[in-house]
Amino acid sequence: MKSYRTRMALLFTLAVTLGACASGDKCSQCTADSDCQSGYVCAKFSDGKTYCGSGQGTSQCRVLGYK
Repeated sequence: MKSYRTRMALLFTLAVTLGACASGDKCSQCTADSDCQSGYVCAKFSDGKTYCGSGQGTSQCRVLGYK
């Protein structure tokens, strides 16, 4: 029973991680405005990387710290 729960938790985590930012959505990594969906621009965030954002005011994106 414990290994079943562990597997289900891992599958859920993987599904949430992969579905968190679809391509071009807000907070998706980008290199140019054309990488983002309509209404978003490619902007540099405080971590030094560029993500799709509104370009108006302050945007916050929750990203996983993969190395």
